Amino acid sequence: MSFDSLAEIKVQVETPDYDSGNLQSILSEIKFALEQLLQQNKTHCIDLRAMPWSPGEETRLEEYLGRGEISVELNALGKSSFYETRFSGIWIVTHYNQQDEIIGKLIEITYMPDMIYAQYEDVKNSLERLQQP
Repeated sequence: MSFDSLAEIKVQVETPDYDSGNLQSILSEIKFALEQLLQQNKTHCIDLRAMPWSPGEETRLEEYLGRGEISVELNALGKSSFYETRFSGIWIVTHYNQQDEIIGKLIEITYMPDMIYAQYEDVKNSLERLQQP
């Protein structure tokens, strides 16, 4: 068999079917954190970028959690996106740099991520500006 160019050679890349177990581990952590939120009003954060994911695991987690009805985009020194999953109280938070590259990805278990709330100083500044002639 002879080939006239490399493009004629069929190559198939196979990835090992490896499951690190992170998916079940994180789901257990999320369940515990939701219990703590309800019982003690205690919030929790999981840094997804720090996890040693096997291929496809992070995607499977996001697919399982799904998307709920609320999403927010914040623009300050780069974009940050927040969306509540189909499970109330579980938020996916993604931070981007100015080149739109992901620099942080978190799961926050909270009623509302703190970054979405208006900050006291910002509200105070707004009142002062509105009081000016």
